[in-house]
Amino acid sequence: SRDGGLSDFGREVIDEMNRLRMLIDLSHVGPKTAEDAISYSKQPVCYSHVAPKALKDHPRCKSDEQLQRIAKRDGFIGATPFTPFMRRGPDSTIDDFLEVVEHIIKIAGENQVGIGTDFSQDSPETPEYWMNDKGYARKLTEFGEIKYPDGFELLSDYPNLVPAMERRGWSEGRIRRVMGENWLTFLGEVWGT
Repeated sequence: SRDGGLSDFGREVIDEMNRLRMLIDLSHVGPKTAEDAISYSKQPVCYSHVAPKALKDHPRCKSDEQLQRIAKRDGFIGATPFTPFMRRGPDSTIDDFLEVVEHIIKIAGENQVGIGTDFSQDSPETPEYWMNDKGYARKLTEFGEIKYPDGFELLSDYPNLVPAMERRGWSEGRIRRVMGENWLTFLGEVWGT
């Protein structure tokens, strides 16, 4: 409930994660904590599944400044097709998701963006679990209707992305990078492979 930034213990955790070459994901932390972690970490960090606040003003979405900050420190951004974070909400389509990706590319650059679905297909967890602390305690956030975009609702819909990207005029190189090459490069840097 209070984004107080990185604590001394948090710095110790980041030191140990850096030593172990563990990926630090800031998707679920507030802006001040994210800013502190981005600045403090010796390894690049990521937002593994986020959407831009410029397209949908939701507390979990990231501002253009936050997206730029992580990119300037060689971090990575996974774009999520979670419709509560998208401009048209539950009416969103695969093209609306690509609008999210294109906005992040415009802000952070083409080489630091990938797909970060946060799909929970076949998970026993319910939306109530996601919105409440530990699934049953205090309300953390509100998502409204939860539905993935038409054309990209399931893991099996990944093949729909490439034709949609081609229709938007994306180059083969951009498609390859966003579909996975960028993630592989970034993870190789963090893990030292």
